[in-house]
Amino acid sequence: MKARQIYPLVLAGISALALSSVAHADEFSDWFKVDGFGTVGAYKGNSSIAGVRTEQRQRTLSFKDWKFDGDSQASIQMTVNPQGNFKGVVQLISKKDVNGSNKPTVEWAYVSYPITSEIDFKLGRTVAPIFIMSDYRNLSYAQTTARPQSEMYQVNPITFQDGATARWDKKIGSGNLQLEGFFGKTKVSVAGGDVDLNRVKGLSLKWGQDSWSVRGGYSWYNASINAPTVEGNIAALKAIPSVACTNCISVLNAVAPTKGITATISTIGATYDDGEWIGQAEWSKRETNSVVIVGVTGWNALFARRIGDFTPFIGTGKFDMTGDKPTFSPGAFAPPALRAQLNYLNQSYLGTGDSSRTVNSIGVRWDFAKNLALKTQLEMAKMKYPSVGASNGFYSYETSMLGKPSGFDGKVSMFTVNLDFVF
Repeated sequence: MKARQIYPLVLAGISALALSSVAHADEFSDWFKVDGFGTVGAYKGNSSIAGVRTEQRQRTLSFKDWKFDGDSQASIQMTVNPQGNFKGVVQLISKKDVNGSNKPTVEWAYVSYPITSEIDFKLGRTVAPIFIMSDYRNLSYAQTTARPQSEMYQVNPITFQDGATARWDKKIGSGNLQLEGFFGKTKVSVAGGDVDLNRVKGLSLKWGQDSWSVRGGYSWYNASINAPTVEGNIAALKAIPSVACTNCISVLNAVAPTKGITATISTIGATYDDGEWIGQAEWSKRETNSVVIVGVTGWNALFARRIGDFTPFIGTGKFDMTGDKPTFSPGAFAPPALRAQLNYLNQSYLGTGDSSRTVNSIGVRWDFAKNLALKTQLEMAKMKYPSVGASNGFYSYETSMLGKPSGFDGKVSMFTVNLDFVF
């Protein structure tokens, strides 16, 4: 079912539910609840060569200048019939997107109903339950760090899907088992272009007991991409005669489809929180049939301790681009400039770059007042292949492989100061 068909049904259901609830409720809070959350943030890179951004769904980069539109956001969530079984939820988020707009977007819009005491069903726009923090990825106040770690969440920028979700909760001994399945479609706009994801399907299994929680998931989807830089490179390469590039067309047909891309994502993670000590570790892998959406792996670990109102933390992680690279071969009549260009395109996955890296972070959270948290964070990245360059994702810098050295040594940091709030 298409999103434009789902939304009228969802909104109509919420409206009917609201009218019904008003007729029977004695108090406003019995049928309608409003929650809000947001962040006022600033971040700054430390390099004049490599720019940094807080997430890949934005275009803004910081080199050595302060930026105030990275994590900053204002969001509101409205719930109809919050105390009942049949309820409706709409969540709006205002945050600068890849087009530079702060226009509020619909992050969630669904109706839900428990089919049984253990099975809950949702229809509409719901969260894609892929990672540990998927359920509160946009709720920074609920997170220890300033934001989800990039080396993990760059594996998949999907935050929601339009379709259906079913969840089964089962109490087993002193623990709780949760199985969630989802099906739908979505669209993601990142710095490198737009990605349409069709037939998004997935399963998530979560176990929680005492201070521990473990979550694993597997999802798969079909995708098509609209990325002007990549598509321009493909068109130019296909136009090169075989005497200059012996296999450009065959390689592109084999490893660089922009339509009908298939991908799978596997994840597993665990958290520990006993009220004083906090630990978190997560691993994910994406496999695809195209270098346009390349295969990657990512992992991270976080350790923190609450000391009064302060929670200092340290983290480490790694992100690797693991997909097979193109293997363009220059022909006998290829000029030196073309040979260099083909080598660069081989190493940079058709010009998108190679942002493989390790990242270490340190910071502190200060809960100085009710519903307010001030966070400072320093992330220090070491790029694995600084000469290749990167043009999207969380880091962007020029290549040194085309005859013009950039002078980049691969080290870049980002300092963040965020004020998170809920109401």
